[in-house]
Amino acid sequence: MDELVVEAMAVLDQALSRGRSSPEAWRDAVQAIGDRLLALQVTAASYADPYLNDVLDAQDTDPVADAVVQPAAFADTTDGGGSWLQGLVFAPNSVREPGVEWASRFAFVARSITATGITDVARGSVQAGMQARPATRWYVRMLTGKSCARCAILAGRQYRSSVAFKRHRRCDCRVVPAAESVRDWTVDPDEYFRSLTTEEQDERFGKANAEAIRLGADVAQVVNAESGVYVASAHGREYLATTTGTTRRGLAGQRLDGAARLLPDEIFLQAERLGWDREEILAQLRRNAYLI
Repeated sequence: MDELVVEAMAVLDQALSRGRSSPEAWRDAVQAIGDRLLALQVTAASYADPYLNDVLDAQDTDPVADAVVQPAAFADTTDGGGSWLQGLVFAPNSVREPGVEWASRFAFVARSITATGITDVARGSVQAGMQARPATRWYVRMLTGKSCARCAILAGRQYRSSVAFKRHRRCDCRVVPAAESVRDWTVDPDEYFRSLTTEEQDERFGKANAEAIRLGADVAQVVNAESGVYVASAHGREYLATTTGTTRRGLAGQRLDGAARLLPDEIFLQAERLGWDREEILAQLRRNAYLI
């Protein structure tokens, strides 16, 4: 699938080379490359049945199907709904600033839309093919590249084949049907984190979050904490806290007994401000349920 994304990007670059001057020029440039992009989507969908057959054969699972994937039906579609090419045409509308900055920013948006259109179809056609195969009731999420923190904590999770694939724009994670979890970085968040360099860990997880994980904090606890962030105040000072995991059933809620749950970033800021040593930092990470 990666080669199709690379090819789509090469086609897109042809449009970008002559369509950055105005939205009208961009519309004409997209129209000129539209058929080639749609053909790549159809090709991506055509891989679904052979892929499913190979994967299921490798697992000694019957790949027999009640129906076959119709690749042409996936042309000009995207998981978000609507026309893929129309979304590409309107990419300049997502950037309000005119001039050079406008051109470079809308080019980034256009590349995101293009890459997502290929990977969405690849995953969607595989999920359609899974529904046609009685043996495939589940799928596992697998990482393929240097994925973001949100994708990393979902790696290796098993879902019913009818459950929609959670993805963001340019997400390159893959669907592995009826697979058993293999203990490597492709399906294990901790292994994935350790596969990155220190610089990559800081970039993808945030410096404070990455440091907490390096000290032994649970990857999922750290990443999920970001979703419930709010600003709390105490003793005349504001600090970052999170509502995630603070219910009575949550480990943090049990440990904190009603107190605000600090983010890892806030723990390290307080450590610097108050001169905490490593033992105190570890104690705070445990108290806030980032360490078990």
